Amino acid sequence: MKTIIVATNYSIESNNAMKYAAEIAKSTNSTLVLFNSFEPSVHTLNTLPRSSSLQELSLDNRNRLKDIAVELSNECSINVEYLTRTTNLIAELDYQVKRLKADMVVMGMKSTETELRPGNTTTHFIHHAQYPILAVPGEAAFNGISKILFAFNPSGNNEENKLQVLMDLAGIFNAQIQVCHIEKIIQPVIKDSDYSTTVSAGLEKALNETNHSYKEIAANDVFKGIEEAIENWQPDLLVMVPHKYGLWGSFWHKSTTINMAKRTHIPLLTLPNTVTNIS
Repeated sequence: MKTIIVATNYSIESNNAMKYAAEIAKSTNSTLVLFNSFEPSVHTLNTLPRSSSLQELSLDNRNRLKDIAVELSNECSINVEYLTRTTNLIAELDYQVKRLKADMVVMGMKSTETELRPGNTTTHFIHHAQYPILAVPGEAAFNGISKILFAFNPSGNNEENKLQVLMDLAGIFNAQIQVCHIEKIIQPVIKDSDYSTTVSAGLEKALNETNHSYKEIAANDVFKGIEEAIENWQPDLLVMVPHKYGLWGSFWHKSTTINMAKRTHIPLLTLPNTVTNIS
């Protein structure tokens, strides 16, 4: 892990996510890049004094981000860079992830009903991003990562899905990974040739060098099953792979991952999914 981007809008939630990301950057010896998309509203532009300009506003915003970067670098003894653009956040962040070869993007997350409104930044990235997103709830504090709960659904995962960030975090923090599968009909999970009914051989191969175990929970409600696993095991991090749906499925399906993001009080790491479910 070399580069972590934090998308910030200076809110309480994004400031908390910034501090959380700084601790990870310190532990992983990564460069932290603060990114802000500065898009002033029409109202702001219309009320600008004659002596002011959009360029001046952009400069003020850049200096604000620079001050935060310097303070964070001094406080955590890490390398912190900063970027501010006046372009569209989604398109620009996609570009910067590719340009900087970032390992993941960290964003703040509100645990409220309004967080699920269409177009919300964090939930949009969770659903559409082709790179890992770490959503940090406003109340979450970094206390190390010793336990990682991987809520796994075999139908939405294959060997092409990128689990490298999960592997990196588990290795760097020497964390235990518990692969949790929520199923209405419980089937024993055994780590030998018979376990393929629940998990894929590709997943076992990927996790082979980590300290991991399997947990199957019988529950009619996926959310309650995951919450039960969180309550019982007390993990520091929840990991999920969002399902991608075809055109018709997207009209009817409410993303389990996005809904879980609203409900969880621990950071949620979402990994990009290469599988598209037709229905």
